[in-house]
Amino acid sequence: MTMLSDKLFGTFLGMEFREDVLVVSFLKNGISGMGLVSSSSFPLKTDEGSLLGVREYINRQGLKPNKVFVSIPDKWVIAKVIGVPSVKGKGKDAVLNMMRFEIERHIPFNIEEVSFDFLVVGKKDQAYSVVFVAAHREKMDYITGYLEKLSLRPDTVIPSSFAVLNTIELSGVAAGGLMEVTGLVRKSKVLGKGGGINVALYFDGTHAGASALKDGLYSYHRSFPGMAGQGPGDILNDITRCVVEICSGFQAERPAKLILAGDLAPVRDIIDELKEKTGTDIITLDRISDFSAIAASAGACFAGLGMATYTINLLPHKMKLDTRKAVPISTVLLSALILVLAVGIFATEAVKRKKYLERIEEELKKNGPMIEEIEKLSSGINGLQERIDALGNVKRSDIALELMAEISGLMPKDAWITNFEYRIFEPGDGKKGAGELVISGFAASSSALIPVLEDSPYLEKVALAGPVKKAGDKEQFKLSAHVVPPEEKKEKSKT
Repeated sequence: MTMLSDKLFGTFLGMEFREDVLVVSFLKNGISGMGLVSSSSFPLKTDEGSLLGVREYINRQGLKPNKVFVSIPDKWVIAKVIGVPSVKGKGKDAVLNMMRFEIERHIPFNIEEVSFDFLVVGKKDQAYSVVFVAAHREKMDYITGYLEKLSLRPDTVIPSSFAVLNTIELSGVAAGGLMEVTGLVRKSKVLGKGGGINVALYFDGTHAGASALKDGLYSYHRSFPGMAGQGPGDILNDITRCVVEICSGFQAERPAKLILAGDLAPVRDIIDELKEKTGTDIITLDRISDFSAIAASAGACFAGLGMATYTINLLPHKMKLDTRKAVPISTVLLSALILVLAVGIFATEAVKRKKYLERIEEELKKNGPMIEEIEKLSSGINGLQERIDALGNVKRSDIALELMAEISGLMPKDAWITNFEYRIFEPGDGKKGAGELVISGFAASSSALIPVLEDSPYLEKVALAGPVKKAGDKEQFKLSAHVVPPEEKKEKSKT
């Protein structure tokens, strides 16, 4: 009953960290939905006087928050959409290990130095489109340390762009309340569907962030500074240039909609010019949402409560490889109606089905000898398949042994390998070649190893897979390469 009570009547604290400002919002979830109780802004400073002002504001509300949800600036994180192969049936540990490896390839830090989370935003054939977010531990320590001084502990930390998308997604609908508890989830259509490109712009007073959405789902993000102190003409040109660059990346002439959220003071007077220059419809969040002024802090609450799609959380938590799927009310009601009809049909047809099953059983008895023969053939086929798989494993092992011997002969005398990883490409991976090789170690020059390994008949696409670190008179390197059969690489060189 306690969890249900929190869902229906909980009070939550949303906090948006900006570069120099802290936005604090109290939200209350009642039977009719989520509503704003109070909101205020404070200088983001760690001196006792500034912290006292935040404490006094929170205490004046007379409300003890059930949970605390935080959003942080996009420039504090690295966010990217990548493609990863399907990992169905391989377990959550395999998924997490794969994402750790993939994320480390795209960040300038070791994976141990960051907090990260990921979310599936699409699936095509045998591959997933996954958005990952990584923040350096120094930033996370700063956030938790600041909140500790306020005697608060965060439950969720999410980048502002994703928090704002949650607020836009739930604009114009009664978020939370009894509808959420009963599972009747509703979402706004403003983010778009049907394959079109929309762009959501969020302004926090000094910076702006642009999120591109394809078919209503996050696909790309970029930030641009310099909003403070700029004239209307410069702001107009910066926004227009950003929108054009995003659309060209998706091979689109213009976005279907441009959604403006956050502190709209710098752009309020140029909206008509922006609409004319970009040739697209413009929607301002303050016209469709009660949470426009606190879009990031409210969106952090929606994420933490699981009400919205973008439930990114940079704090340690149980990670999942799935997306939250909204179920419209009409779908739920239709499902309930179908269930009622199905119960009626099954009740009236029970006698007919019983007789039908009895006839099937009689036919199975007649064809018993034939079924036994088919089972014997199937057993033989399974045995052959096991032998084929065993031979394939032997062949793969041979390639790994040949690789180790090959690389040992190629490495210079002043270099040595500390880690050797060879991952075989499965048929469903959709990648060419036999697999991928990742080696780590020490050398006088990491970059000099690339042409040496490229000369190997087994390797191609050799590249640095992580940052190069200085270790005395050596460099600590990490290289990746695609493994190909020698005869295949030979044929490619001929062509």
